Amino acid sequence: MLIISILILVLVIVCLVFSIRIVVQPNVGVVMTLGKYEKTLNPGLHFIKPFISKIVTVSTAQTPLDLDQQIVITKDNAEISVKISLKFHVTNISDFVFKNENSVRSMVQDTRASLRGIIGNKELNEVLNGTQEINAALFKEISSVTAGYGLNVDRINIDSVNPSQDIQNSMNRLLQATRERDATIATAEGKSRSITLENEANNRALLETNKAENEAMVTRAQAKATSVKIEAEAEAVRIQTVNDALRVVDGNYFVDLNTKAFEELAKSPANTIVLPNKTADTMGQLPAIGELLKNKKAPATDAAGE
Repeated sequence: MLIISILILVLVIVCLVFSIRIVVQPNVGVVMTLGKYEKTLNPGLHFIKPFISKIVTVSTAQTPLDLDQQIVITKDNAEISVKISLKFHVTNISDFVFKNENSVRSMVQDTRASLRGIIGNKELNEVLNGTQEINAALFKEISSVTAGYGLNVDRINIDSVNPSQDIQNSMNRLLQATRERDATIATAEGKSRSITLENEANNRALLETNKAENEAMVTRAQAKATSVKIEAEAEAVRIQTVNDALRVVDGNYFVDLNTKAFEELAKSPANTIVLPNKTADTMGQLPAIGELLKNKKAPATDAAGE
């Protein structure tokens, strides 16, 4: 009897061990009894039918997945290597477990196929410069396909796009040529700008020199004009002064001038004087002139002109 009790106790303990299950968050459990879906268990402690039931654990957390590099041909027959990463989470436990043998693998296959289709309709430059656009198109296609697998793609990202080595070498040569061309253009533009600035500086210097010379010429002309004006004014004053003096003198003044002139003439070696009759008659009446004529060593000769 004791043995039977012990056997029953052991059997009960074994049944408890095989019937107690703990589902750890963020997982959920799918109970399958005799190979058929029975129910879904949330995280926590649960009891299932021992020996005939089992639990398939499925994570509902967001899961990152890195896809291997994929070789894709572009529209212009360029071979490129694309690396993709994505994040997904399970949305329908039953569909994820029972409607597809491997939902994650199917998602990866669909992602690769969609990527080939999208990039195959674009040229190399469009692919290299349009990864964001490709991401959006790929996300849209995958989201609609994977909904039937009981999961949802939260994000797709193209990590790298690498052309083949031949294309990369061609691109490097083209890039080098472009850089050399840009450098040549920049040098030519710099030289042209330098020449332009030098010409502008020379023109400004020439204009300033001409301006200075013109100003100097104007200044000299103004100074000369002022000098001429002053001289003319002085001459006018002198003439006016003489004229004023002549208006107030009488005939004796001119007689005195003639006398002084004859004094200078008497001292000279000349011995002949030609005067008009009227002038000679007048000069002979002057005592001073007569005396001068007597003192000459050689007689002076008077001649009448008419």
